[in-house]
Amino acid sequence: MARASKFQHGFLPRLTFVDHNCYSHTLVGGTEHSNDSEPDRPEGEEMNKMSKIYKRLRRTFTWYLSSKIVLALLIVAVSATTIVTSTTYQAEIGGELNVTNSLVAVDKGFFVAGSSVAATGTSCSSPATFGAGTVANTGITQQDLVYDVQVNETLITNMNTCYKATLIVTPNGGSATTYGPVYMNSTSSILSTFRIDCEFDTGASAPSSPYSFQLTIQ
Repeated sequence: MARASKFQHGFLPRLTFVDHNCYSHTLVGGTEHSNDSEPDRPEGEEMNKMSKIYKRLRRTFTWYLSSKIVLALLIVAVSATTIVTSTTYQAEIGGELNVTNSLVAVDKGFFVAGSSVAATGTSCSSPATFGAGTVANTGITQQDLVYDVQVNETLITNMNTCYKATLIVTPNGGSATTYGPVYMNSTSSILSTFRIDCEFDTGASAPSSPYSFQLTIQ
């Protein structure tokens, strides 16, 4: 500290200065950053840690965004290729198989004819004979609907006997339509495995729904 000398009249006071020794500032090794960072937490380490967290967050966000985009594209693709189709169902009020006691019949329903077929079993003088895979049918046109019923011999079937099968379809509120008849003849050696498929062409379209049918074999 400077000490002032005694005042003299008319003169500015003189200051007496005390010399100070100057010492150079010496840094202790390893303490260069002691004023800038906490012990054991170098600034470079903090920066590396923050950089890793940032990269991890960026990578997570990138995956999340990519998943959202892929999901949105899949939804658009599926929606773009969706095709709506309509299906028409035919209602059947009831069906009746009226078969003589010496034969057994099984309803096989309708199918679409794959090809045109000439009529077989057209009379008792030209019947279809029971056997394996035998068919008695009306004239069939390709793509028409055909009704099929399977008829089997039984142990009490009369030998060498002609039988007639007729199909009647009645639309709801409409007039009945008769198909057939077709004719079949039993064998001289009766076997319950012998059968005939009686097939009736009912036209290019199904009967007006609802409808009923009756098959009679006698």
